[in-house]
Order: sequence, then structure tokens, then C-alpha cells
Amino acid sequence: MRVKPYLTLLITSVLFIGNAFAQNEQEQFKAKSERILYFFQTANYDSITNLINEDQKLYHSAVAIASNYDPVAEKYGNIKSFRFAGYKAYYDQVNIEYVAKSAYNIDILIQFTFNRFNQKLILYRFLEAFKNYAIPDYAQAEKYEEELIPFAADSMFPLTGFLNRPISNQKLPLVIIIPDAGPTDADGIYVSKPYKDIATGLASNGYAVFRYNKRSLNYGFSFSQDKINGKPFTPELDVLDDLQAVIDLLKKNPAVDSNRVYLLGHGEGAYLAPYVASKNPTLKGIILMNGNANHPLEMMIDQNNYLVKILPHKKEHFDEDNSKAKIVLKNKVKENTPYTLLPHDLPASYWLWINSYNQLKTAKKLTLPIFIMQGARDYQVDKKNFVMWQKKLKKNANVSYKMYDKMNHLMHEGVGESTFSEYAILQHIPVEVINDLLNWLNKN
Repeated sequence: MRVKPYLTLLITSVLFIGNAFAQNEQEQFKAKSERILYFFQTANYDSITNLINEDQKLYHSAVAIASNYDPVAEKYGNIKSFRFAGYKAYYDQVNIEYVAKSAYNIDILIQFTFNRFNQKLILYRFLEAFKNYAIPDYAQAEKYEEELIPFAADSMFPLTGFLNRPISNQKLPLVIIIPDAGPTDADGIYVSKPYKDIATGLASNGYAVFRYNKRSLNYGFSFSQDKINGKPFTPELDVLDDLQAVIDLLKKNPAVDSNRVYLLGHGEGAYLAPYVASKNPTLKGIILMNGNANHPLEMMIDQNNYLVKILPHKKEHFDEDNSKAKIVLKNKVKENTPYTLLPHDLPASYWLWINSYNQLKTAKKLTLPIFIMQGARDYQVDKKNFVMWQKKLKKNANVSYKMYDKMNHLMHEGVGESTFSEYAILQHIPVEVINDLLNWLNKN
């Protein structure tokens, strides 16, 4: 049935009015926040007290405000400049963030919480940006908004994700991030939040980006119980069913151009992206970021052999992992093989599915554009995987490649041998990676 023109017009009008109202409200709170920042710069604490919510005034006298800010200014220098870094509106509150550059060239994350109804200040905080995540310099928060979107492949396992989308009344191309292995959250687990870097970087440049919590993060206990009770578990239940629900849901989102949907898989997400593309022929393209070309357990053995040189005291643990992996790699796993004998304590059903899937053969049959990105310092998915992708797909004109000499599995720069401890250091995905993503997306 053809959609009637007046219905399309009505939907577009509602979106336009809603966006305009939200944008106007955001500008009001930005103006108020920047006024307060100016008062901090000029030590005009009395003026700040006039903007405090009534029930908080007792705790925020001019003297109290000075005692909170003066030590920050003394340690790092007074606020020299600032940039808008984030906005969240809830029913009765608004949270807004700025990153300030101090006189000593230190980044300070400044957070404000306002009463949404009277626009009075409830709370303010000064945090060192090198210890607390703030969006990178290349992300321009005034150009996009973030929406929390619920979804579910199974009503027993509802999930949520974040849609960062440019402030626009046009339908937008969409990039869906497929997360790495394990109970990964929407930001990428780590303190650095690599998926949020990608989302805000691309959303600042015209692309909607969706990232989400994996089912294993929210329902790991349920998975453990199912495993003990012998219920089957495969990558479909772990990743693929939820991802398909996301694709189907967002294609219907009025802000999304359903003909321009891309997948960006990281790690395990990259490994599975060709499979998803084979099931969704209308996808526009896929990006494989540090995705393994060999079997996941061959990759694990390579990883263990690398780590045992750095952590020799864990040799017994790595040897046990490798022995379990060989049961699967030699096709000795059966449907009734106990999960306790298998890698990561995952049931036989999981490894039987993995053994039935070949990402190289699947990718070779795809005709949509593919971009393969690899960090040369990635010890989890090492450089030989990149060479395997190139070798097996050398006749596929639809595939582009990029190797990053200094980058690890998170696409963070470093020197020397990479270890897991690097992931605890707060840093951002370099702008080079964002620009490469944008160039490839724009080209395709």
C-alpha cells in the first residue's frame, strides 16, 4: 500500500517541530552555562549564587563556590577557553558538559545540572579531563544529538542503545557499530570509550551512528544458568539476533535513510559482519576494524603465545586454554561435549556454529563496499590476519585496506609491544581514523 503524501508530510512536520523545540531549549541552557563559566573566569561568585536553585542555595554561597573553584584554578590555571561537549535532557533535569582549556593548557571537564523547569543550577563539577572521559576535539556536540532507543529481539531480553544523529530534518545515512567479544557496553567497555569516539566523530560530520549494550552485558547471569542447564547458545543469541533487531528497527526510523545503512564491526563484530551482510543484501557497506581472518581460536592461541612472553607466570593458564581450543579446531567437539572442556566455558553449540562459518569465504561472495582497517600493534588480532584478508580477497575490487603502524586493538596509538594494560590509559581514537572512515563512507 502506498503511503499517503499527507501522512509523510505530517511525520516530517512533527519531527521538525520536535527538533526545533529541543534545539531552542539546548541553546538556552548553553547560554546560561556559558554565562556561569564567564563568572568563574572572572571570580564573580556572587553572580553565580543568583543562578542557584532555591533548595541548593544554602550549600552554594559565594564563599563555598570560591572554595570549590579556586583550588582548581590554582592547580591548573584559570579557564582560558571552553567548548561545548554534551547535552542530556531528562524529565525534570538537564545535564550539560563543557571542556575548558586552562591557563596551564590542561583540559578540565565541567559538568552542570539544571532544573529543567526554572533553569536554575543544581550542581556543578570540575574534573580532570585526562582522568574522566570527555568527547574528543574532533567531535562537535552542537552538531548532533543523542537519543536512547530501546529494542529487543526477544521480549525476555530488552536492550537499549544510543543513536547519535546530526541535527537535521533530512534522512540520514546510518552506521551501526557491532561490538567486540564479551559483555561489551555501548561505549566499548574501556575507560577511553572508543565506540563513543567513533559515534560522536561521525555524527559531527553528517552520519547517524547507533551503538548498544550487548545482551551478555545485561543478562550474563541468565546465560550462565542456561549453560548450566544445557540450553543451546550460539553467536546468534549472543550477537546476531539483537543486531538484526537493530537493523530492522532503525531502517524504519524516520530520521534514517534505509538505503544507506552501514555496519562497523570491531574485533568479533568485524569477524561476524560479513555474515550479517550476507543476510541483509540492502546494506550499503561494511567496515571491519581489527577483525580476525583466521579461526577465533587460532587467534586466541596466537594471542596466548604472545602474552606468555610478557606474563610467564600465567603459562599454565594459557596452556589449558590452548588445549581446549584444539578440541574445537580438530573438529572433536560434539553436541554433548561438556562446556567445561571447551574454551571460555562456552557450550558445544557455540563452537559448532563457529566451525560452520568461514568469514573469508562469506566476504569473498559479497559485492558491497568493504573497508578493512588494522592496527599493526594489535596483539589480539595480529597483522597476519590483515595479510590473510588481502590474500583471500585480492580479486575483489570492492575491498579497501588501511594499516595503522602505531595503533593497537582499540585503534589507540602507542609504541613498542602492546599489552592489555594500555587499555586502562584514557585516550581517544586519533582523528586520522575518523577522517579515513568519513572518506570511505562519503566515497561509497
